[in-house]
Amino acid sequence: MDKLTASDAAASDQFGYSVAIDGNTVLVGAYGKDSWTGAVYVLRTTDGGATYDQVAKLTAADAAAGDSFGESVAIDGDTIVIGADDDDSERGSVYVFRTTDGGVTYGQVAKLTADDAAEDDEFGG
Repeated sequence: MDKLTASDAAASDQFGYSVAIDGNTVLVGAYGKDSWTGAVYVLRTTDGGATYDQVAKLTAADAAAGDSFGESVAIDGDTIVIGADDDDSERGSVYVFRTTDGGVTYGQVAKLTADDAAEDDEFGG
């Protein structure tokens, strides 16, 4: 069994606060990364889980301090969904990323917000 760590780990990152697994891929949220901007790490195993390698670090295209990107994470096949519940005065947002090359790269394809968003809703939490 491998201990999962981020390639750029720092104190207060909150690495591991949220985790999701699909097949050989593990997502690990670190919503405290870079002054609570947040990040999500994509790790993959090729040896049945004995070791995991970081294959991507995901951040929001419009990342800002205090967003808490990565407080919640989900994965299903080629699609990753990441919550940033403190984005936009705590109205919250959900980001959708997709890979089309088997997980070599991931691109942000959507940012979801509530039509009736209000301050402190924390959508995506």
